[in-house]
Amino acid sequence: MMKWIRRLFIVIALIILIPDIIMLTASTFDRDIPKDIQKQVDSGDAKMIDLDEEVTIGQDEIRFKHLILSDDETTLIYEVHTEESGWSFPSGAIDLMDGKGNSYNASSGSSSGQSWGEFIIHTYKPLKDDVDTIIADFRWYDKSFQTEFSLNQEDH
Repeated sequence: MMKWIRRLFIVIALIILIPDIIMLTASTFDRDIPKDIQKQVDSGDAKMIDLDEEVTIGQDEIRFKHLILSDDETTLIYEVHTEESGWSFPSGAIDLMDGKGNSYNASSGSSSGQSWGEFIIHTYKPLKDDVDTIIADFRWYDKSFQTEFSLNQEDH
């Protein structure tokens, strides 16, 4: 009898955990380029540059994934992997600058919280035509960094 009760508890526990397992699996694979942006890239209306750059700030890690260039906007896609408690990464504090001194402030953005941190997409005004490098500039109180990206895919 105890054997059946124990099995019943195990089955009930598994049934309760199934939604959590599905959500965890879905969130692991949900970190990708949004379909509308991918559609622009596939049609040739936008150019995607793989960044594959990591910056450590405090105990947190910022992983720059993609920069998408189109006539209408510039999109920066990155992840913030948080290890430091007590502060949340102010994603709106990343501005873009080109090598000619032009500055591009974020015009809109979105993020999705994950168990490991955030997946963030920010849009900026379109870059000038003759830009060959872009700098991600972050300044927030006592924390700051700059990292430079080449817009020539051959340099990667």
